[in-house]
Amino acid sequence: MLILIILCLSLLCSCSCDIEHDPKTFRVLSYNVQNLFDARLDGGEYPEYQDPKVWNDRSYRMRLETLSKVLLSEKLLSPDVIILQEVEGPRVVEDLLCLHLGRKGYRWYAVAKGTDAAISVAVISRHPIASSTVHASAGIRPVLEATICTEGGDISLFALHAKSQIGDGADLRLSLAKVVSRASYERAGSAVLLCGDFNEDPSSVWDSAASAPALVDMNHPEATKLQAAGALGLVGDRAALAPGLYYCPYLDESWKGGAPGSCSWDGLWHRYDQILANGKLFDGMGWEYESFSIENLPSLCSSDGRPYAWNIRTLQGVSDHFPVLMTLKRR
Repeated sequence: MLILIILCLSLLCSCSCDIEHDPKTFRVLSYNVQNLFDARLDGGEYPEYQDPKVWNDRSYRMRLETLSKVLLSEKLLSPDVIILQEVEGPRVVEDLLCLHLGRKGYRWYAVAKGTDAAISVAVISRHPIASSTVHASAGIRPVLEATICTEGGDISLFALHAKSQIGDGADLRLSLAKVVSRASYERAGSAVLLCGDFNEDPSSVWDSAASAPALVDMNHPEATKLQAAGALGLVGDRAALAPGLYYCPYLDESWKGGAPGSCSWDGLWHRYDQILANGKLFDGMGWEYESFSIENLPSLCSSDGRPYAWNIRTLQGVSDHFPVLMTLKRR
């Protein structure tokens, strides 16, 4: 079973907006915020969040304030849509909006969570969410589809969080890729963005043949075969886009966008956090791809330049991921 909640924040609290509206620019931010739980014990929390001496309303509100300062930073240019991974559920999103983001015009949201899951994905928007759907398959985390209404036409967003590299998660990542591929292909006539923590580098197909990748660089000699097996086909050359393929900025030789990766494990950088765009964003009509960047703001970095990971024992840090930002322009 799945939980899907979509609500206009105006039903919860009044809010005003002092962000200047730009009808020709649309920005999407995707951010894995590393285990943002509320202070209420519902029974599904990770063990370290079940000790009220450590995790309580005070520490929870502190994390909300820290996150809101990041999301509202002038350097992030007021994203139109914010996609979050690793939030406990709708209560966290409602608190974040009512206490902080609502005053900046973020009034609509949707949340998808497996019934027995500890964490969920969420879409927060300054534009109306026309519709939302959950796509799922046995054993995988749900994928949240949200259609955003804009003056330049609707944009279909798919928010996801793939299984981590810990343990044997390759099959689950591939299953999720199959679900996303099928669901997004039905929106091929619209502008589509696949957003989230894919927990796989877009170039991983070149590193190992031990297991079937969920993402495949279409320059690989086995790309067509792997895509037929369910992997998402990625290209870095915009001229190579075709139905069922997605532009990945990381694979574009001309891309320059901040840190060498969005997260770091065992001393190695990874580009797990991604926003992938379909061909409609390169057809010269309506919304068009403009730029993509890893947002390694100084406040998000440790002394070595890597993400300043959240530490529940010290109640310090932000997240073990950097947010990523994609900008679209109307031509």
